[in-house]
Amino acid sequence: MNRTEASLAHTPATFAGMSRRAQSIVLFLLVLGLCNWHLDRGFNANTLSRAAMVAAVVEHGTLRIDAYHHLTDDKALVDGHYYSEKAPLPALLVIPFWWTAKTLGLITPGPHGLLTEDLLALGGSLCGSLPLALMILFVWTRLRDRTTVWPPATMATLPFLGSFLFVYSGSFHGHLLAALFLLHAWDQRRTEHHIPSGLLAGAAVLSEYSLFVFPLTWVVQDLVQRRWGALRGLAIGGTPMILLLMAMNAAVSGSPFTLPYSHVASHVDTSGVFGMSIPALDALWGLLFSFYRGLFTHAPVALLCMAVFFMRPEILRPRTWFTHPLIIPAILLILMMSAHSMWWGGWAFGPRHLSTLAVLILAGGLPLVPHAAWARWTFAALCAVGLLINLAAKGTTGYSLPTQVMHPFTEMIWPGVVAKSFTDMQWTNALGFSGVMGMAMFLLGLFASLRFMAATSPTETPR
Repeated sequence: MNRTEASLAHTPATFAGMSRRAQSIVLFLLVLGLCNWHLDRGFNANTLSRAAMVAAVVEHGTLRIDAYHHLTDDKALVDGHYYSEKAPLPALLVIPFWWTAKTLGLITPGPHGLLTEDLLALGGSLCGSLPLALMILFVWTRLRDRTTVWPPATMATLPFLGSFLFVYSGSFHGHLLAALFLLHAWDQRRTEHHIPSGLLAGAAVLSEYSLFVFPLTWVVQDLVQRRWGALRGLAIGGTPMILLLMAMNAAVSGSPFTLPYSHVASHVDTSGVFGMSIPALDALWGLLFSFYRGLFTHAPVALLCMAVFFMRPEILRPRTWFTHPLIIPAILLILMMSAHSMWWGGWAFGPRHLSTLAVLILAGGLPLVPHAAWARWTFAALCAVGLLINLAAKGTTGYSLPTQVMHPFTEMIWPGVVAKSFTDMQWTNALGFSGVMGMAMFLLGLFASLRFMAATSPTETPR
């Protein structure tokens, strides 16, 4: 019996003594609680656009957001009426919950009718916190039977909380929901379940339009390799989502083939197509490595994941690059974002339009981390950096950082920590606790949760 087994034998009442099902439920609930600690109720143009669509359907029975359009610049103008120009699925998923709350008399209308702070918080929980918790659970299930350099719960949780993804949890964006759908679409494709893969990939696109590069690449790969069964499954699975997209387009623009984004009412970019031109080197650097919006600076463990991924000999073969379900579409997504005239994503924290890519890198790379001392301490160091940057941002500025701030951490986030200017969007504020006390309790809850779950680790100290 090794040291870990001996320890677990004397802790039957702990997380380690539970059944697999119970462990999954407990881990999910603990992580969901952490992700729901901060719920974004701020009036941000991006989140308000989705919330306006929800409120319009529930309150007025229409997709027109005329009653709320003055609250957001992110809108489409068609024939004198305003609509949300966002990918529609996040709002569509929230509508039945908000309608039920209204039907049960649980909603108190505010100055803007049913477009309230509570609606923003609900959307943030359902489309931000819940997806992130489910993605962490997914990674944990892939790690729990492996010999890992740190406890599986630690390895599944800290890279996500120590990334810009956590800063967007609790907010009514579509990035994390889209990432959840595409993560499972990739997993279904990997296991040759092509109909659910097509359905989930379509759902990802309806949550974030730019992700079309993934199913499109998969279609080309299957055509070239003559994988007719896979192609048929993708088509069958994706058809319902294509029809839903066409129906939503027709309801807004009058044409099933015209996105609402073609009728953006403000911030119109006439360069290229939808603001696209050719990839720029400064944008590539900015999206990947800069302190401004860099993926690897705002999700540091992704560096380790990329390193261990490319350490595999088969990855260097050209055929692997072409047939791999993620490499080509990931490159296309990066190039597409770097070709956009607003590649930085407006007022944002980190490369929000690369959220799905960050999730795929972490989910695909963490199970590949070798059982070696160098990996153990590299993982720990990168987690420490990521937690410092992202928990500080989560607790102070959130994701709404002005475009002109080129070094967000040193210019705004850390000064906010030093000044103890912690957000009042923590649930503990409703109980009368200050922002400082709320963040202290959050950190205590994070530490206690990880300690409780760490007993599942099958690790021994790597040599």
